[in-house]
Amino acid sequence: MSQQTLRVTRPTKIELIRLKKRVKVARRLHKVLKDRLIILTQELIMLMKDAVELRQKVCDKVQECESLLIKSTPLIDPSLMESYARTKYDKIEGMIGSRVVAGVRVPLIEVVRKGKPRESPEYPILLTLTSRCFEELLDLIARLGEVEASITRLGAEVARVKRRVNALENVLIPRMENTIKFLEFKFEEREREDKTRMKKVKQILARKEGTVSAST
Repeated sequence: MSQQTLRVTRPTKIELIRLKKRVKVARRLHKVLKDRLIILTQELIMLMKDAVELRQKVCDKVQECESLLIKSTPLIDPSLMESYARTKYDKIEGMIGSRVVAGVRVPLIEVVRKGKPRESPEYPILLTLTSRCFEELLDLIARLGEVEASITRLGAEVARVKRRVNALENVLIPRMENTIKFLEFKFEEREREDKTRMKKVKQILARKEGTVSAST
């Protein structure tokens, strides 16, 4: 905890009142940021768990697709495989949007296939299964990219909020509290000095009055 104080140009009671108000505002802000940090951390942990599961699914799907491709390659004419790949959909695009997670805008990635899939009995069933496997793999990769990009943005937001929470908790609020204590001590000391001075003045005046009374 910082034991330093804030620089006060004019140590007045008005400044002390203002400083107390600032402390209250800082404490409320600290609470809000700390609650936000908890929410962001929970969301980040959930996304990290999703990323681990998706990576495993991608690895499993890659192995499945490679196995199907290896089985289909010796049995299917390469020209037929190329024709199937070129004509199945009119167009395949990656659509990138955004959504808000815990107040942070994160990417939303979706694979869009335009046109109905054109499949014909002339294509072997193994080729169809291989194609569907790679389509599922592409969707998984898009979802994994979305989650990992979200982790990056949420992680950056967590770090930013954490720095602010630490600055308020360990630097700004302690310094303001130390400054308030210093000013209160200074004003109390000044009041004691004033009281002592007033007592001495009264004693001097009382002695003068006594001297005047005796002379008369």
